[in-house]
Amino acid sequence: MLGYAIFVGAKIAGGYHDAARGETPLFTDFTPTYAASIVVRELPAEFVYMQRTMVAAGKEAARRIYGDITDQQARVVGFAPWMYPPTFILLVIPLAYLPYLLAWAGWLGVTALPYLLTLRKILPGGLGLPFALAAPPAFFNVMYGQTGFLTAGLLGSGLLLLRSRPICAGVLIGLASVKPHFGVLVPFALLAGRHWRAFGAATLSVLLPIALSVLVLGDDPWFAFIGTSLFHIEGFSVGAFALPAMTTAWSAARLAGMTLDQAWFVQYAVSALMLALVVGVWWRGSKHPDSHDLQAAVLCLATPLALPLAFLYDLVLIVPAAAWLWADMRRHGAGSEEYWVLAGGLAALLGVKELAKALPFLAAPWILAALLGLALYRFLAALQRDARAPS
Repeated sequence: MLGYAIFVGAKIAGGYHDAARGETPLFTDFTPTYAASIVVRELPAEFVYMQRTMVAAGKEAARRIYGDITDQQARVVGFAPWMYPPTFILLVIPLAYLPYLLAWAGWLGVTALPYLLTLRKILPGGLGLPFALAAPPAFFNVMYGQTGFLTAGLLGSGLLLLRSRPICAGVLIGLASVKPHFGVLVPFALLAGRHWRAFGAATLSVLLPIALSVLVLGDDPWFAFIGTSLFHIEGFSVGAFALPAMTTAWSAARLAGMTLDQAWFVQYAVSALMLALVVGVWWRGSKHPDSHDLQAAVLCLATPLALPLAFLYDLVLIVPAAAWLWADMRRHGAGSEEYWVLAGGLAALLGVKELAKALPFLAAPWILAALLGLALYRFLAALQRDARAPS
């Protein structure tokens, strides 16, 4: 954890030193987020979906970060497509009113709150916060300045409260729709688990922010978002996404040399398998409430595998899953090989990007599959314990 903080701080300081020397400074994924906030402050919100506007805003963001840098120094700040729905725009509006570093720190700090609270609940006794911050996906999220804390915090909190406070849980799960593709398996899990009240609350929690965004921003941003969706999908076929930083079956297939059609076939097969696993686990688990934490772990681990587009920073979502697994292993016992799979899988994520740069092999999906296998094993063991328990 301390090492992560030192590394990130050194990288940021190095970016400012490079800028002062006239070299290309450090730019992260937070730069286009900050650029989008600049656009929304000065123009109608639909302009974040326009390429020329976002390129210009990216250059402006670069100058707000590093001062009077040249076009050559800002050359790597090109077009970063805004792929989020208009509901997400509501979250970034305040950022343009802050200096860059304060906006970056505030963004990570605020979005980390539900994530840290979730881990603190899953792993009490002082273990939750160190585990949450030391997990490699947290490092990637801080380094990139991304949205992983927000997604993991909202979904993790919702799953944590699902049985005790289903309405509140549904609201939190629905709010995670600011990154809608990460909720692709959630409705199926809620329905299979017979969580009707949470499903209804989640549905309303999705619709109300949409209505609020239309009220605040108008409906033009929604037309722009829908209109550019096919443009973003085309990014898969033209190599617009950095494969070594991705974590999906599709990206692993492409990096291994498969054709586009073959990679999509692999992804469709994996996505169908993840859907079947989640539905089966939550259906069986509906009669075994004591296995709920393991059901939630299966859902969080299956979600990145079900998607064609997910990156290392998105794997913050699996940190609550790892915490649920660890808590179950401590409570009911586990073999040393299970601890090695859990700890080794998380630690190995640190090196998957560099490995993928050196070899045509993407390890991240295989690591996720191993952790998912551990979660399924623990879930089946929980069902067996329940069956052996006296009536």
